[in-house]
This record gives sequence, structure tokens and C-alpha cells, in this order.
Amino acid sequence: MTTPTAQEPRVRRPWLRRRWLSVVVVLWIVLVAGLGLWSVRNDPPTVPEQRDIAEAMPVLERASGAVFEAAAAGRDRAAEIDDVRVRPGCRVTPVRSGVEATRVVTVYVRGDGALPVLKAIAAALPAGFHARADASTSGRRVGLEADAGGYVAIDARADAASQVLLIEISTGCRPEGDLTPPVPAVAEPPAQLTAVVRALGQQAAGSVGLSTVACPGGGSGRTYTVDGVPPPRDLGAALQPVVGGASVVRAEPGGWAFLAGGRAVAVTKRESALRVSVTEPCSR
Repeated sequence: MTTPTAQEPRVRRPWLRRRWLSVVVVLWIVLVAGLGLWSVRNDPPTVPEQRDIAEAMPVLERASGAVFEAAAAGRDRAAEIDDVRVRPGCRVTPVRSGVEATRVVTVYVRGDGALPVLKAIAAALPAGFHARADASTSGRRVGLEADAGGYVAIDARADAASQVLLIEISTGCRPEGDLTPPVPAVAEPPAQLTAVVRALGQQAAGSVGLSTVACPGGGSGRTYTVDGVPPPRDLGAALQPVVGGASVVRAEPGGWAFLAGGRAVAVTKRESALRVSVTEPCSR
């Protein structure tokens, strides 16, 4: 009778298992890298830090033009456009610094016009902005907010009785990028600017600043400014020669704003001096 032989032990090959693990890891790395490359080329940014400040600037400019065009459209307010301001030092992440670009459209309104004007501006903005304007529960504060796309936000907050509304268009904090320095705009200031400066007691306009923005409906808006004008004893009395026939939307000790000749004129106190601006709407 033959005695059955014991089953031979199974030979272990740890090197073969390690090789298969290495192959799986390499394939996984290749797959993840491929998906990442495809995503970069085909997927839109999902967070603002995926688009640097240079890529955000065209969106900022288009949004600024849309806000200015909407703000300057009514006869119950006077609007002006400011320059783009780029501020470094913000934080994209806790360990990464960046820059933020903002542009402000200032709107002067009558004493009871803050909320109606903000609602009219919101209604005039592109539908894709999903703009809305409303008052707080108490009615003491009013605001406007909209999304211009590309993580560019539009926001305004003010007291319900305020006659000066600041609508800010902002990129938020972005990674640094190659920004092309803006070319200073050069244009002959309107005679209306000189007339207002002279009415305030200064013989010449002096150095004139110019801010421009392209409007989505065509043309461009322009705001001419003169800073450092000495204030007269009575601002309202001094402005009477240039206010005749104008539509006044603001008349306060701190500043005046009115529409005359199709342009918006604003005189505002800045510390111990006055700033005079004349703004031409998009249609010019």
C-alpha cells in the first residue's frame, strides 16, 4: 500500500506581488495626471484662485461698463466712473499672497432715491448677472449685489437716506499675473468743467484726470476730474451761475450733483478741498 505524499508547500513570490503593486501605482499616477491635464484644458475654473488677476481684468472691465451704463441711464441720478485700483497684500490662501482689483461707480441721488435707484440699476444689468437690490428688514440700509461671472462681484451698501452710493466691482483676491500698465487716457476736457471750477473761484482747471470705461451698448463713458479746488464760503451760492436750468439731484453742504447739457456734474468735499467731476455718458 502506497503512502500518500504530503502536499508540497506553496512557493511564495513576494517580488511578483511588489511588481504588480508598482505597476498599479504607476498606472494610477498616469491616470490622475491625464485627468488633471484634461480638466485644466476643458473645465472652467471652480475657485477664484485658479484664475490670476490678468485673466480677471477683462471680466472686471466688462462688468464696470455694464454698471456704469445702467447707473448713468436715469434722469434721477448722476453717475461717475473711477479708475481701476489694484491692491497687493491680500491672501489667496493662508500661505499665498495675491492682489485684488476694484473699480467704483459713484451714483448721486436725491434724499429718498437710494433704494429706487439701486433697483433700477439692478433691473438694467444683464440678466446673467442675477442682480438684485433691496432694503434691510429694518429699512435703514439698502444694498445691491450681482455676479458678473468669473468670480467678479458687484456690491453696494448704504444707509437708506444716503445721497452717495458706491457700487464696487471687485475681482476678489487673485494670484499675481502679468498686468499691462494702462495707457493714460488723453482727451480735451469739456468746457463745462472749466466753468464749474471758475465758479468756485479758481481761474483755471489745472491738472485734469480722466477715467474711461467701454460700454456694452457702444461708445465709452468718461469722467473728468479736478482735485484740490479751494472751497468757497457758500458752496451752493457759488454754483448758482452753472446750475441754472440743471436737474439737481444732490444739494448738501458736503457736495452738489446735477445734470446739465447731457452730462453729470459733481462737486464733493475731500478733506479740506473740493473735487470737481464732469461725466459724459456712454452715448457720446
